[in-house]
Amino acid sequence: LGDDAIKASLYGIENLKRIVPKLIEWTTEDGENYDDLETMYGHVVSQFRRYMGHVSNNIGGVYEYHKTADQEGAVYTYVNKEHQKDAMEFMQEQLFETPEWLIDQNIFNKIEYSGSIERIRATQESYLNTMLQLGKLARIIENETLNGDEAYGLVEMMRDLRRGIWSETRSGRTIDTYRRNLQKAHIDRLGYLMTADSQRKQPDFGGYRKSTPINTSQSDIRSVARAELNNLKRDIRSGLARISDTMSRYHLQDALERIDLILEPAK
Repeated sequence: LGDDAIKASLYGIENLKRIVPKLIEWTTEDGENYDDLETMYGHVVSQFRRYMGHVSNNIGGVYEYHKTADQEGAVYTYVNKEHQKDAMEFMQEQLFETPEWLIDQNIFNKIEYSGSIERIRATQESYLNTMLQLGKLARIIENETLNGDEAYGLVEMMRDLRRGIWSETRSGRTIDTYRRNLQKAHIDRLGYLMTADSQRKQPDFGGYRKSTPINTSQSDIRSVARAELNNLKRDIRSGLARISDTMSRYHLQDALERIDLILEPAK
């Protein structure tokens, strides 16, 4: 609730962090199975995903104020630059940095024989792709074109995203399984942007789901995606000299090969 999704979602996550350690105690009784525990843990994950959605919508977001012609002010207003940057920081800290608090082995060994890694991977990929939707990127380009330095521009947004997701290439830290999956998803999405079909405007039908048309081959999206892949190659090559963990090095070497296949596909 409230007019600041970032603040509200931070409070919500703090509540979820209090709930998870108590879930087994609150959902089980002697003689019963763990069905309620599984259900309630699923609700925690779903609520966490809602918070991610509320905040990620601010990046490339537009406010809509319903007005009549006698009322002053704009109907559509871009989310201001600082708030979008704060939303990016939130996504990096709360989702793209592995949410360890959500990974509870005491819960997993009672409700499932596998799936914990895939759950995190799917959640991270889902909101990464949301942040890199064609329509959202088109709005970011338009905002920058109309408002210049007052806007959160595409180059800056993509740079912030890359530096957060691939921070280990600068720090030399071991890249854990969750982060390796996320980093592969980032490469996959940049690859998608290199070949994505143009997007037409879809009927709104008076609802809140609105679409933004974009001609991808003639927009800046593909240019920036290509530049980001090349920037990423540079970062990875630099990171390989800092990282000693074997699996992390294999991952980075594989990432370089994946990028090369996108930039120079086999004929």
